[in-house]
Amino acid sequence: MPKFFQSEIAAYNGAKTKFTNVKFKKGDFENSDAAAAGTLLEFIPVHVKNPPVIQFIAYIDSLSDSFSPEYSSEQPFGRTDPYYIWKGSKRTISVSWSVPSSSRTTALENMNNLSWFLASLYPAYKESNVATSIAASPMFRVRHANLISSTTAGGQGILCTITGVKVTHEGKSGFISISPKNSGSPNANVDARLIETAGFGERLKEGDMMLVPKLIKLVCTLNIVHDHPLGWDVATGQWRGGTIAPGFPYNFGVLREAPARPANPTAGAPEVPGTPKAKEDCVIGADLTKPQSGKPHPGLERRGGCD
Repeated sequence: MPKFFQSEIAAYNGAKTKFTNVKFKKGDFENSDAAAAGTLLEFIPVHVKNPPVIQFIAYIDSLSDSFSPEYSSEQPFGRTDPYYIWKGSKRTISVSWSVPSSSRTTALENMNNLSWFLASLYPAYKESNVATSIAASPMFRVRHANLISSTTAGGQGILCTITGVKVTHEGKSGFISISPKNSGSPNANVDARLIETAGFGERLKEGDMMLVPKLIKLVCTLNIVHDHPLGWDVATGQWRGGTIAPGFPYNFGVLREAPARPANPTAGAPEVPGTPKAKEDCVIGADLTKPQSGKPHPGLERRGGCD
């Protein structure tokens, strides 16, 4: 059965070696170790019950982080400049990445995760046939190492809405054609075996055909919803994130006072006479200071504590 290449297995931190369906969360939104390490770009739609864990190998093309403070201004009489009053600050992350398919296995894996990603852009409803019964708007936890993450103690992905999604199928790179044949028999082709093993036999049946571009380009914008306090305490000058989110925004820094490192009291101190190191020094000193005649070389003396 075809599997991923070793580099692809390494990207998943060994958690995935072949085409399977996505995993589902129950009771938590913690990201995978591979997403925390930055080898995966991971999306968890938190508005979906038992949400899927959508993963793409992190072939990041560009990543920009925008902070947009907003102010209201008042112009007092006789003053050259207005007063500026802070209203709020918006943060958006724009990310684009490539989704290459190196084999039939990765083609199916990529198409499945892409389908989950695009379907997750829609809300959850209370009633399936009533368009106005929206129960939850689309919200995501997104993780890519420390660059896209929440700095809260749990280390979850950053909470956000997603807009501006664009999918580009790069036709110049070619396509992989998936067409199962002889499904359910010993003569089943590779496509049929891959699909049946992963449990997708009802999605792509005998005689069906699916094209997967060898290269897909994705772009989206993350509109950040901060899940921790921001700003500064006016009395203490401390960051209000405190122990909840001390390293905003990239899980590093914002440290006012570093704890003093204890000095090493023995650093640079002479060896105590009688210790193994002192005796070793004495032997070396004796070799240097005692010529064959038994008299010391001029200008050289034996070290203290060597008797």
